Amino acid sequence: MHRVVNIDLVGDANPYRLHEDAYDALSRYLDQARSRLVDDRDHAEVLGDLERSIGAKLADRLGSDDRILTVEDVTVILEEVGSVGAEDGQPATVIADRPQRRRRLYRIREGQQIAGVCTGMAAYSEIGVDWIRTIFVLLALVSAGVFALVYFVVAFVRPVLPTREAWIAQMKIAQES
Repeated sequence: MHRVVNIDLVGDANPYRLHEDAYDALSRYLDQARSRLVDDRDHAEVLGDLERSIGAKLADRLGSDDRILTVEDVTVILEEVGSVGAEDGQPATVIADRPQRRRRLYRIREGQQIAGVCTGMAAYSEIGVDWIRTIFVLLALVSAGVFALVYFVVAFVRPVLPTREAWIAQMKIAQES
C-alpha cells in the first residue's frame, strides 16, 4: 500500500499526485536547492523557475494520463533538471550559469553631444540615449540646474571610452574577473 501526496508547484494550476517516496525525493531536492541558494540575491526567482521547470517536466511525463507519479518518474525528471549547488567556492546556480552583471559607468565619446555622459548612462542602463538626454534636461530644469552641475561633475570624474563596443568589451572583462 502506498500513500499518495498531492503537491502544487509554482506556476502550475493543476496539482500533481505523487507516491510518498516520490514526494520525499522531490522535497529533499527542493530543500537542498533552498539551502544552497540562500545567499543568492535572486534565490526566490531561481527557486520559482526551478519549480516551473519541474512542473513542466511532470506534465510532459504524465501526458494526458491521470496517474500517480512514482519515485522513478521523479528521479528521471530531477536528473533532467540537473543539480543545484555551489562547487569549488563558486556561487550557487541552477543548471546554466546566469551571468553576473558587473557594470561600470563610463563616458562614451561615440555619439556624444557634450561630454558623453548621457551616452555612457544609456549604455549602462540599457535605455535609449535620447530618453536619457530628455530625462537629464527635464531634471536640470526642474532642479534649477542642479542636475546640470551633476552632469559636469560626472564628466570630470568618470573614465572615457571611445565607442560602445569598447564599453561592451570592458563589461566582458569585468564579468570574467
